[in-house]
Amino acid sequence: MNDELKSILYNEGVDIIRFVDISEFPINQTRGFSKAILFCIGLSKKFIKDIYNSLPTDSDEFLEKEEKMEKLADWISEYLQKKGYNAYAQSEKNNIEHRYTERGYIDPKMQSGISPLPHKTIANISGIGFMGKNNLFITEEFGCALSMCTVLTDAPISVEKHPLTASKCGDCNVCVEKCPAKAIHGNAWTYQGGRESIIDISKCFCVLKCMVNCPWSLKYANQEL
Repeated sequence: MNDELKSILYNEGVDIIRFVDISEFPINQTRGFSKAILFCIGLSKKFIKDIYNSLPTDSDEFLEKEEKMEKLADWISEYLQKKGYNAYAQSEKNNIEHRYTERGYIDPKMQSGISPLPHKTIANISGIGFMGKNNLFITEEFGCALSMCTVLTDAPISVEKHPLTASKCGDCNVCVEKCPAKAIHGNAWTYQGGRESIIDISKCFCVLKCMVNCPWSLKYANQEL
């Protein structure tokens, strides 16, 4: 089943795929599922360079790829259900329909409250990267220039779970300095602190400056500082 899903997702242009063990999270976060399929697609180097250099872009590639990942999650969920398995796409559309909206990062030791399991929380235990000070997930391959989505399932896939990777931002505060809304606090993400300790999400209006100025994203785009 892993190879079958990889073949489908890679053919759709996905760049990173991981099958993740989420069994230690509370049922009220996982909807009773113990496995998750995480998939990511990188943004183009040209898109990153154009925004970094304040050049006009031909399209909003970020929103287009976000939409592509969400539609793909819905399709994978339906595909698995047709095969007789249970699956839940964590697309924005599906979460809104089920009144299952994101409220931030969740401590898997919590046993109360009703909250979803964000993609970045799943990515955190997938082994592909770490959380940045900009509230974006960072990989060595793409920096934070990527879109991701997840599907929860009970399909017979083999899964892995890795320890949380500590932040590698160090003393870097470029995202804090470049954020026009001054929404980023400059704190390193921690397991206990979560999203609220690093960003005031109510101020963010998604101009992507924190994404394209991140040194990891610039390294991916071969853009000189």
